[in-house]
Amino acid sequence: MGAESLRPAQETVLRDIVGLLKSGRSAVVNLTGPLGVGKTTVLTALTRTPWMLENPGSAAVVDGADHPGAVATLVGTPTVVASRRPLPFADVTVELPRWENAEIRTLAERHGISRAADVDVVVRLSGGLPLVARCLCQALRKPVSAAVPGALADQALREILARLRSEPQDGTTGKLLDALAVVGYGDEELLAELVEAPRDQDWFAAVSDLSLVTATATGLAVIDPFQALLDLKHRWRRPVARRAALAKAVTRNRHLLATTADGPTRDALIGHSLFLSDDPEVRQALFPTGVHSPRVRPAEREDHDRIGELVHAWARRGELDTGRCERLLDTWLTHGADGFHLVCDPDDHPVGMTYIPRITEESIAAIEPIVQQHTADLTDSPGGVFVGLAISEQDRPASHAALLRHILISGVSEGRAIIATPWPEYQRLARRFGFAHHGDARHDPYDCGRRSEIYHHRFTPAELPAWLDRLSALGSATPGPGPRWYTGQVKKALALLHDPARLADSPLTALPGVGGAEGLRALLVTAIDELIASGEPATAQAGRVLHAYYLRRRTNHLGAATRLHLSRATYFRRLDHGITLLAERFLGAGSTRHSAGGSP
Repeated sequence: MGAESLRPAQETVLRDIVGLLKSGRSAVVNLTGPLGVGKTTVLTALTRTPWMLENPGSAAVVDGADHPGAVATLVGTPTVVASRRPLPFADVTVELPRWENAEIRTLAERHGISRAADVDVVVRLSGGLPLVARCLCQALRKPVSAAVPGALADQALREILARLRSEPQDGTTGKLLDALAVVGYGDEELLAELVEAPRDQDWFAAVSDLSLVTATATGLAVIDPFQALLDLKHRWRRPVARRAALAKAVTRNRHLLATTADGPTRDALIGHSLFLSDDPEVRQALFPTGVHSPRVRPAEREDHDRIGELVHAWARRGELDTGRCERLLDTWLTHGADGFHLVCDPDDHPVGMTYIPRITEESIAAIEPIVQQHTADLTDSPGGVFVGLAISEQDRPASHAALLRHILISGVSEGRAIIATPWPEYQRLARRFGFAHHGDARHDPYDCGRRSEIYHHRFTPAELPAWLDRLSALGSATPGPGPRWYTGQVKKALALLHDPARLADSPLTALPGVGGAEGLRALLVTAIDELIASGEPATAQAGRVLHAYYLRRRTNHLGAATRLHLSRATYFRRLDHGITLLAERFLGAGSTRHSAGGSP
């Protein structure tokens, strides 16, 4: 392929390399990029440039320097070396960027993929790597249906992984790579639980040396899009073994969270816990398939102009009142400027942002225009973060996902998160993540014609495990949610007995024999009546407490305790006892469903 056939980013890289060679100041120029990004194409074009043709022998070209000895003979002559990872001895490293979505889309169409849905799958799963895109196109022409992504990934991976044969590995290394892709991140102890590896070898180091693997705060990880492709393959070919691996990772992650005090390490563990939920909606929102994860950083004063640009773009896209958004932005910059965080592209250019100030006396002035009449209730105690917005440029799912992960991790780290949003997508996600609906703002703060709903959740040390258990249960990553999860869900359902629309979102409605929101309400009311009729005094009293507070709904806890002539301590003991008894009924139904392979 000649230089004239290169895409713009490749042409830029080629010009940079030729310029470095002409200068004579660099003995070793390292062209680097992941497997399948197109390094060989650039090297081929380099050998055909006028400068190389006019100066034969002036520079050497080495492709595929990813195995021992590949560059052992580099002496004297300026050399361009292509590798999947940066070489430590190179004088200059030039990274070849991944392809843009539009370029992958064009490639797919040139390879005969005409259906829009099939092209979208190629774009989504390729991660900007043309080799992966071509392999996916070949699989689609077999034909393998895009409606079966596991089979598509399985077929495409056959050629992709064949390219790894130049790197040292054995059968165990391949199994470890597969296991690592399933659990997302893994240290040596976790991988040893998942794969029986030889004890007389440093297999962990062997895996870490693979170009598809990178080091993270919580262990090794397979880079995108290879992680997603390997995981899709195993989800399709070995679903039971895959779930067992996830369950082991979930258990170990819980233990590490309970025993780790270091803030950054805990943040990384929370991020891993979110990944392990395995719920399709959660995964797609927080870890979209086949994309690189960008960096999120705190905004600085120099970023304020860019923040204004992003807010204006957000207002136009969402048909919000620009004037109101500007006034809100002024308030936020005045009373909580440290709440702005930016997500940046590889050149550190901000392409999205979120506003998540810590809840303090000063930031209440920035929060009040959004939560309005709920301000006093939600800010009665300091601590936690308020989520005002999360925006990114269009067609940047990785940036959007990075912001959402940052929001959740910040909320967990600060112990509480309050979310106010008029967007149905975020409202649905808030409910999916188990946030409680606190109410709606009285006035439309953005003049967008949609009600702004307010959600909140506390992440205290006592409540965090139950929340993580719920996320795991959503995706069936564990054999089934435990009693604590059911207790929490029953408590939430009781609070929503008089709100059928919200009650319909309860995962309890999906249990066998429940029958949606109406059926769930009937079951809870009947169960409370049965508790009241119990011959055991404490149980009957627990039923009366539940009836007084959740069914009559005419008073608060103190009023209910007074009406029942109970002390506060006895009242709350009976309340907890009653909720636990109700949860045990649903726990049995949930266990039945899990034995049949489902999840609540």
